[in-house]
Amino acid sequence: MKFRKKKKGTKGYLNSQRKVMLLWTVLLFVMSLGIFLIGYINTGSKENYLTIIAVLGCLPASRSLVNTIVLFRYHGISDADYKKIQPHVKDRMTCCDMVFTSYEKNYEIHHLAFQKDTLVGYTANPSCDAKACEKHLHELFAKNDLGEVDIKIFKDLPKYLNRLDSIALKEEELSENEEASQKAQSVRALLCALSL
Repeated sequence: MKFRKKKKGTKGYLNSQRKVMLLWTVLLFVMSLGIFLIGYINTGSKENYLTIIAVLGCLPASRSLVNTIVLFRYHGISDADYKKIQPHVKDRMTCCDMVFTSYEKNYEIHHLAFQKDTLVGYTANPSCDAKACEKHLHELFAKNDLGEVDIKIFKDLPKYLNRLDSIALKEEELSENEEASQKAQSVRALLCALSL
């Protein structure tokens, strides 16, 4: 079994992160158990300093377990959807397998594309509240001084593909410049920083 850690925002990130976090969690619990057993074997009693260290070692292991459980709730973009989206992406800045969290809800967005001042996204998760996600992202963009960005999240793949194509037609008239490229990189960095 290969464990390749993918970069955040790329296809397969959530699956890769789940494997890494599961391995890390098991390793932390095994280390705590090993420390406890060493202390018990050496002293013949569980009342020793290594028991305290083993119990304290369960704290990061438990935190890692919680993170692993959270990651198992979400699934990345399907291969079929990804293959349908790719021909429509062209040279836009894109992100895949994103999960945004707020105080009220979590939003699983499978694909995002950004060009100029337009951010469009697609989620295959029927329980994702697209309007609330749009509002949440608007607030985050405003807090981070990225200016006004038109954000639309779609639950229907054909509508998402049509929107990607319509943006391409509109953007062909405009020439790319350095400022737009820097803004795209800033948007990508912010989205990756805010996602699980």
